[in-house]
Amino acid sequence: MKARLLTGVDALASRDATSNPEPIIARVQAPAVLPNEVKANLAGCFVIGNATGSLAKERVEIQLVSISCVDFESHAVVDQAIKGFFVDADGKKGLSGKVVTRAGATLARSFIAGTIAGISQSVEGSFGSLSTSALGSVRSLDAGDAIKSGVAGGLSKSSDKLTDFYLDLARQAGPVVEVGAAKDVVVVIQEGLGLEIKPSVGSKF
Repeated sequence: MKARLLTGVDALASRDATSNPEPIIARVQAPAVLPNEVKANLAGCFVIGNATGSLAKERVEIQLVSISCVDFESHAVVDQAIKGFFVDADGKKGLSGKVVTRAGATLARSFIAGTIAGISQSVEGSFGSLSTSALGSVRSLDAGDAIKSGVAGGLSKSSDKLTDFYLDLARQAGPVVEVGAAKDVVVVIQEGLGLEIKPSVGSKF
């Protein structure tokens, strides 16, 4: 059945996407076409699905969750789970979208912080004099070198923490597959479904 998206979606395309899908809603625009050219008037019903991004396909995959209909004339309500998917205008399962990543600047900051950490570690080990004996190597520091070494060590550790922070931020920043609202789609129901019509609140039956 033909439908139109009421909401757009930025679907995360990562390993964690399936455990945290984005909701998407479409409105049925025309009667559902059943086998043998039988039609069911579901125009106006809302279809809700879970959306996840596929980076390899550059598409948003939709798993249908439920369908909701209200008929004020007959005081009837339909609200039940369904199983199915969306088909795009190209006839393929899923919705074609635009891949967007916002992690570029964050990764650049992570690289800079990592570089500072590496330089600081090298500078930290350059202060003082190194003496070797049978018991091992010992580095001797005077007061001035101790302060410089401490500053370099502190800068190294803080830069390491900053690198980890930016890497974690980059993982959360994308990539995503964008699909805008008002897109025309086809809703496909995978399994046979008998709609359970319930009396609406306040009806006499």
